[in-house]
Amino acid sequence: MKTLAIIFKSSIIALILVLTSCSAEDGVDGINGINGANGVQGVTGVTGATGNPGQDGNANVVSVLFENQTLLIGDNVFDIPELTQEIFDTGLVHVYATRTGSSYWEILPISSGGQIVIKVHQIRVGRVILRTTEEVFDVVFKFILVEGN
Repeated sequence: MKTLAIIFKSSIIALILVLTSCSAEDGVDGINGINGANGVQGVTGVTGATGNPGQDGNANVVSVLFENQTLLIGDNVFDIPELTQEIFDTGLVHVYATRTGSSYWEILPISSGGQIVIKVHQIRVGRVILRTTEEVFDVVFKFILVEGN
């Protein structure tokens, strides 16, 4: 019985020493070893079946230009027959303006001194109405019409 008690006590002491003597902060990690050589290239697999063709994309974009325009204060109507019902329902209309002879385009609305001078007031099938708060001379307008999918 005395021997069994000694073995039991020794086992408990050994277990306590093992559990309390190790920690993650004991030492500094060693340097990384060198990378091993690359393995041999595997055999090329069988080519898969050809997939079904995808749906055709849509690149139907129309640019309509109005040069040397004079806008009066209020509503100014631009008849654009290319602005179809389909574009009106599912597409986009962007309007850009530049002064005749200028080197850059601006997207509407255009403001000056914190006040909007030219803006798109309405888009309808076949026409766009621009509203101005002052007379504007020698302006070029570009209407970009994009069909939807």
